[in-house]
Parts: sequence; C-alpha cells; structure tokens
Amino acid sequence: MTKLRFLLPSLIGILIFLTPIPWDGRITIGIGVVTDWIKGLMGEYGLHIVIVLMVTTSLLTLLGTAFRVSLIHRHGGSKNLFVVPLSWMFLRLIGTTFGLIYFFQVGPELLRSEAIGGAVFVGIGVNVIAVYASACLLLPLLTEFGLMEFVGTLARPVFRRFFQLPGRAAIDAVTSFVGASAIGLLISIGQYERGNYTAREASVIATNFSIVSLPFSLVVATVAGIEKFFIPWYGFVIVACIIAALITPRLPPLSRKAETYIAAAPAEASDNELDAHSLLSEAWHNALTRAEQAPDVRVFFTTGLTNLAFFLFSVVTASLALATIAALLVFHTPIFDWLGSPFIAFLNFAQLSESALAAPALFSGFLDQYMPAIAAAGINNNVTSFVLAGLSVCQLVFMSEVGVIILRSSLPLSIIDLLIIFLLRTAIVLPILILGAHLVVG
Repeated sequence: MTKLRFLLPSLIGILIFLTPIPWDGRITIGIGVVTDWIKGLMGEYGLHIVIVLMVTTSLLTLLGTAFRVSLIHRHGGSKNLFVVPLSWMFLRLIGTTFGLIYFFQVGPELLRSEAIGGAVFVGIGVNVIAVYASACLLLPLLTEFGLMEFVGTLARPVFRRFFQLPGRAAIDAVTSFVGASAIGLLISIGQYERGNYTAREASVIATNFSIVSLPFSLVVATVAGIEKFFIPWYGFVIVACIIAALITPRLPPLSRKAETYIAAAPAEASDNELDAHSLLSEAWHNALTRAEQAPDVRVFFTTGLTNLAFFLFSVVTASLALATIAALLVFHTPIFDWLGSPFIAFLNFAQLSESALAAPALFSGFLDQYMPAIAAAGINNNVTSFVLAGLSVCQLVFMSEVGVIILRSSLPLSIIDLLIIFLLRTAIVLPILILGAHLVVG
C-alpha cells in the first residue's frame, strides 16, 4: 500500500508537470493543457475575473492593514494575506487602479491602450490566473508523496559537489524547467518553511534554479525572431544558467546568508545518507518513508488551495502593478536609455549591431522578463536578438513575478539583494550569450 501511495501520485505528477506531450499541433506539458482548459472556461470573462480578484484583494488589504478589522486579524490565513506593510498595500491599490482604468476605459490614454493595459491585464493577468489555478491545486503530487525525496537522493552527489545544495533542489529546477518558474519557486519556499533548506540554500535555489520554463523559452525565441536557431540558442542558455548557478552563490549577498533553518531544528531530511545502502535503494527508502506520511484527500486539497490563495491574493495584483509600471518605464520614458548608454561602447566592442537599441534592454528584465525579448523583436539583427532573447531567460530575477513572490515569502532576501543578484547574473551570462551568438549566427 505504501509503495502505491508513492508510485501512483508521483507518476501522475510526472505526467502532468514533467512530461512533454504533443497537443493541438504543438509540444506542451499536461499542466499546459489544463491551463488552456481553464482559460477556455474563463472565456470572455477572463478580464472580469482579473478585475474582481484585484478589487477584492485591495478591499481586504485596506480592511486588514489600514482599518485593522478584527475578523481578518483573528484568522491566521487571512492575516498573512491581507495584513501587509504599507508599501505592499499601496502597490496593490496602484495595481487595482491601473486595472480599473483599463477595464472602464477612463483616465490616461496610455493605461487604456491595448499596448499597455491590454497586454498586462489580458495578456498576462488572465494567463497567470489560469496557470496558478491549475498548477497550485495539483502541485502536492510532486511534493507530498515521496517524489522529491526519491529524485533528491539520486541527485544529491551532483548538487552537493557542484552547487553545495541538497539533492532535493533538483526537482525544484526540473519543475521550473518544464512547468513554470513560479511553481518551482513555490516548492522551494515550501521546503524552506518545512525546515528542509537552510536560509542560504533556499536563497540560492530561489534565485538560481527557478528557471524560466522551456515552453516560455520557445515563446521568447519566436518573439525575438530567432526561432530557427532555437536548439543551439537554448543550448547556450542552459550553459549560461549553469555557469551563473556555479558562480553567483559563491559571491555576496548569497554567500553571506546564514546556514540556519527557519525552525529551531530542521525537519528530518532525505539527504542524510544511510550506511550500507546503494544510492538507488536509499532513494527508494526515503520515498517510501515520506509516502507513509502522505496527506489524505482533505489535506491534499487544503494544501493546494492554500498555495492558490497565496498566489492569487499575495502575488497577482502586485505583479500586474509592477508589469504596468515596467511597460511604462521601458517604452515611454528615457530611464532605461540612460541606464544602458554607458554599455553601448561595450556592445559595439562585442560587435553587436544596433547597440543603441539593445543597451536599454540589458536591465529592463529586472522589472519584467518579457522586456528584453520585446526589445529584441524591434531589432533587425539576429546576433543582437540572440543575446537579448537569452537575457530574457537567463536573468531569472524579475520583479513582476519572481521578485514579488520572494519578497512576500519568508525567504531572507531583500530587494537590494535581488538587484545585486540580477546584476551579477547579467554580468556572468552576457559574455557567454555574446559568444554563442557569434558562433551560431555570426
């Protein structure tokens, strides 16, 4: 019975989250099919759902934070969601205001436009809700029935030797790789809160292994106009991400994070070796031990709904606010032109054409992962587009989603930490992508 409790849910989780399948003329994964089905159910009311969610989030945040309504404060779950620092309250209110301007088509023309409001609240908002609704409810299949213990034990030698991390970090990375970076990040946060990662380990995993997914990478390559180079381009992206993951954790601020657990004592972890056992038998033993403690149906769905509530109420409104601000700053102000201008000479030295257009995009990815790829679409040079598309995937730390999730979580990372990590990753991956662009395209 214990073996079945491990094998059946884990197999379903692998099929849903980790197995590429052909569907409707394209390659996707099971969770992508479920997401499309949910989007179909939302239909023409997708934008309405986004706006109702944002308004609800802001109203409850006002009641909990500004008016300190006792009903919200008495319940631990609602308190965590709606009692927030004032900066987060104002960010949620700003995001809701932006959404209402677009929905009712009143106010500044830029915010009412399809290029800004439509792209953010329909293009991003509807998709994000569909992804979260499908992924969060099914995520316990990967985390609660022994699969993490099994994969983590097998991957332990590689992750310990090269990345100084527990083996269970491998499934965080794999889930991000084929599913979505937010899903892998949620796994990492959950493992940290359960005492399976130290503060340093959790911080390293969240900022280096919440990899932008394979489906999104194909979208990036297509938007940038380099889809015919996808396989070699993605090969260099993987190499760049691995090298960044080797170097960045050995530098501040990540190297200075404490090797302490969030709890007084860590949970019993599957990374502890069992004497006289092969790695495979140890992985099997750890998986079955975890399966014995697997949740029943009620706890399974409670866990999924808790994860979903965190994303919908803590992340969506703030993320859409930041995505709107990012689009306005990148495309309608000279700020990123100023930031990028000192690097035009470097890009010219690296023989990248249209460097004046490319330089502002070097740092726009900190606000939103789409920005470098969108900039690449406007550049008529495959070498330069190759590099910018790679940055969209390799920089990893972007405030419109990953940054918001990290800052709202228990991870010991500040916005300054995230900015430094973003800059370090950019400095590490940029020469690799430039080299790859000249070898593949040039």
